[in-house]
Amino acid sequence: MLKLIRVTFYSILVMFLLDIFDVFQTKIGFIKALTYYGVLILPIPLLLMEFKTNLSFSKSILRKGIPMLAIIGLLFLNPLRIIFNTSAWKTQTVALVNGKMTNHKVEFQMKDIGAFGYAKRKAEVIYFSEHFYIVWAKKYDERNFSGHQWKRVDEDINEMGLK
Repeated sequence: MLKLIRVTFYSILVMFLLDIFDVFQTKIGFIKALTYYGVLILPIPLLLMEFKTNLSFSKSILRKGIPMLAIIGLLFLNPLRIIFNTSAWKTQTVALVNGKMTNHKVEFQMKDIGAFGYAKRKAEVIYFSEHFYIVWAKKYDERNFSGHQWKRVDEDINEMGLK
């Protein structure tokens, strides 16, 4: 049981770190919410189970240290702020598409942050599949995309279903 929780926690922690640093993101809201809620819930039972199985603190200190650092990091990041970031970025419009790589796009994206409205950004993204992508640049500057390899598309996607 401990091994299952340990593997689950470490995989969720890696997915969480990749997401908050914009290295690897998903459009599937369930996976993102599972990752964020998992990183909030799993460190405490894992730490308790690690102490229960190995009463000596010096034995397997790394196994106890990573959940402790995760708990400290979560308290530093504020759990309420993490909960508000569980929704995924949704594409509203595709402004530009790279002529050489069709999965390289500049998009206007929005995400629902609850009672605070919507967060908005224009981002340069590279898609691995329909639902998984990396954010190449969050700062969109029109001058960087004036070359002949970029095609202006202005395609309305509206994944959020807004009017």
